[in-house]
Amino acid sequence: MVLRLSRITLPKDAMSTAFTIAQTLERRERVRVGSVGHARRSLASKLRIGVGTFENLVRARVKSVDTVIRDRLHALLIRELETEIERLSHELAMARQSGAHLASEQVGEIEAHLAKAHAILNGGA
Repeated sequence: MVLRLSRITLPKDAMSTAFTIAQTLERRERVRVGSVGHARRSLASKLRIGVGTFENLVRARVKSVDTVIRDRLHALLIRELETEIERLSHELAMARQSGAHLASEQVGEIEAHLAKAHAILNGGA
């Protein structure tokens, strides 16, 4: 017996959140890989959706967004932020171990990025 879950579509305000998350993920991935095409293919693969579907999400060219896709977008964004927090925490620890002055520009920049990542992850801007 196969159990099927009905797919629920999101209201318009939740759809705009899904569009924003897709755009944020694309922007972050594009910086990492250097190409919009590579970024979209990579993200579509991670989200288990088609590249065209992802592109339509980024461009807000869909009439509805499935809750399954929205949940995958949200989970991927959280994973990306957690990975960035780990990376920045490691950089900060290495800077402190190397004897970098806590007021130095590099350490301050790392701490600022880390605080921003924590704020986003905790629901802030």
